[in-house]
Amino acid sequence: MIDFSVYEVGPRDGLQSSDTITPTAKKVELIEKIVKTGIKNIEVGSLVNPDKVPNMADSGIVFERVKYLTNTHNLAMLVPNRKGVERGKEVGVKNFNVFFSPSEQFNINNLGRSTSSVFGSYCNALSGIAKENVRVYLSTAFGCPYIGDIPQNAMLKALEWADALGTTVVLCDTVGKANPTLIHKTMKLTENIDADVALHLHHGFRKGRMLDNLSAGFDSGVIQFDSSIGGMGGCPFIPGSGGNLATEQLVEWGEKEGLKCETSSDELNSLVKYVNAAIKF
Repeated sequence: MIDFSVYEVGPRDGLQSSDTITPTAKKVELIEKIVKTGIKNIEVGSLVNPDKVPNMADSGIVFERVKYLTNTHNLAMLVPNRKGVERGKEVGVKNFNVFFSPSEQFNINNLGRSTSSVFGSYCNALSGIAKENVRVYLSTAFGCPYIGDIPQNAMLKALEWADALGTTVVLCDTVGKANPTLIHKTMKLTENIDADVALHLHHGFRKGRMLDNLSAGFDSGVIQFDSSIGGMGGCPFIPGSGGNLATEQLVEWGEKEGLKCETSSDELNSLVKYVNAAIKF
């Protein structure tokens, strides 16, 4: 019995912002090595505009090469729109991750449309896909670089829409502004939704906050955390976005707290060494 699970985002969020294009074979090798550690949930890549995110241009090919793992592992693809969903279906993707923000300005700046328009677009794009195969990221859930604090009414509406789309809602600390008080406060707002709630944390300006944030999330009922092996990545489109929570840091925190997950620090050691030696980011 595990106390929390790892949702590994290194192959997507970890690599998407790299200045170096990671070869397809290396991405496949990375995913296969992640699987060997016992981690079951992996975001393989994203089906987005290759001109904007060139490191994800081969995501469809990567998925086809690791598709044999889908019988035993939850492999997902990030998609921004109907085109991404259709491309995913063509290569056999079953699990789709979508994203929008409770911040209207964020959605206009980064998705080119209002929040309601983004939601409507996803409703159409995901038609026929079971809710349990959809994971919804709420970007800038703890603070937006364009508007600052997220108004409560905007967060409640975003949670309602996210709950309608999928069975997991991921609160994303896109710019590293989360703190234990804010995490507890935001988690209280999720009490009226049916979906499970996960956390996607980034490092902020204050050093040492990450472990406090993990404990605050777990104490508030979160049992799934996004992380990126080796701490790779961050959001390439958001000013001030810090690096991702490292998978090895997440697991070390759990071990110190006496909590069990599907992998261990010992199992991650060789993977971290591989990333440091073979992956440029």
